[in-house]
Amino acid sequence: MKKFCVLFVGLFLNISMTSGQGQIIHLINPSFESIPKPGTNDLFFLPGWQDCAPYYFYNETPPDIHGDNTDFFDVNRKPQDGHTFLGMVTRGKRESWEMVSQQLPQPLLKGKCYEFSIYLARSEKYYSAVDPNDSTHQNFNTPAKLRIWGSTSRCKKTQLLAQSGRVKNTVWKKYTFRFKPNRNYYYIMLEAFYKTPVLNPYNGNILLDNAGDIIEIPCPGEELLAKVDIKTTKPVKKNTKTHKKVDNKDSDKSKTGNKPHEDKKITVKPKENLPKKEKILKKLDKNKISTGQIIKIENLYFKADSSNIKPESYAVLDEIYTFLKENPNVIIEIGGHTNGVPYDDYCNRLSTERAKNVAEYLYKKGIPKYRIKYKGYGKTKPIASNKTLWGKRKNQRVEIKILKVR
Repeated sequence: MKKFCVLFVGLFLNISMTSGQGQIIHLINPSFESIPKPGTNDLFFLPGWQDCAPYYFYNETPPDIHGDNTDFFDVNRKPQDGHTFLGMVTRGKRESWEMVSQQLPQPLLKGKCYEFSIYLARSEKYYSAVDPNDSTHQNFNTPAKLRIWGSTSRCKKTQLLAQSGRVKNTVWKKYTFRFKPNRNYYYIMLEAFYKTPVLNPYNGNILLDNAGDIIEIPCPGEELLAKVDIKTTKPVKKNTKTHKKVDNKDSDKSKTGNKPHEDKKITVKPKENLPKKEKILKKLDKNKISTGQIIKIENLYFKADSSNIKPESYAVLDEIYTFLKENPNVIIEIGGHTNGVPYDDYCNRLSTERAKNVAEYLYKKGIPKYRIKYKGYGKTKPIASNKTLWGKRKNQRVEIKILKVR
């Protein structure tokens, strides 16, 4: 009893959040924690989730809740997370299938893009009756697929957001989906289904556990931005006007019509011992660098989710240019990196574009292309955890790698 009191407290405290990365929608009870029980026609007890089969099929049993040390229908495996997991089947004879729904704490928004992950598997044994009035059992072990629906109301299949292929793996495997709603959706549905197109309905099963958050991500195409436009500053014209040295006598004489003294130019001597401008990349020193060394480019700024370099970055880029100009024997690589939140293609593309734009800035300043390589590493080389905002910011970086010092 204590376990379920804690569970329900967690449900009431569940909230959706918005961070610098966009919406983060937390599902209630993402690991399908409940009392292990085979599906029957009485009350379906799975906190946060509702059985949707009664809305589509008459007299069908709800999904099964499997757990530690249970062997309902000969399904015997450990949960991927927590103490229980969900089992759903497709039925060939009755041409029906199982599905569950959950109301979201905040809606999926029209036109936004999202990423969602969940662990799926298939049981090699799933013996169940083919008909409620027939005691004959068959093995429901044919691979089924998962379909994810956006819904405007409870158990209403409005838009098919994403679907897996047939889940053949018999060990837990993480599946990641990306989708773009065509309207606002307040419910999400998870549905077991046949291979499509459906030629012959069959007895199949799919196991679900440890669903992740639904995370807003940049949509495809939003990262394809214009290349950086390097602005050239016009040289400041020197003030050629001369200043007259005037004293009180000259002033008085000019008032009485007397000719003033000849104009004299005032020369201002430069102040001695002016403090030098502080270097940004202190490690970028010809006496300190070595082959293979990696130096993070500090004070380099891009527009959000963009490869466009902000003007305040020019100071550090000019510092790199000066170093390369003064040390023609050095060859470098510009490496771009992202945090681990967006999907792989986006991360690879954005990190490459950012590295490329840095390199092109230096090319246009006069550094030969053979001396500057560039590469996007995406999210493959994190240096901190992506679970915190601090870690995400640390992972999102551009670096210099010293390839050669000839």
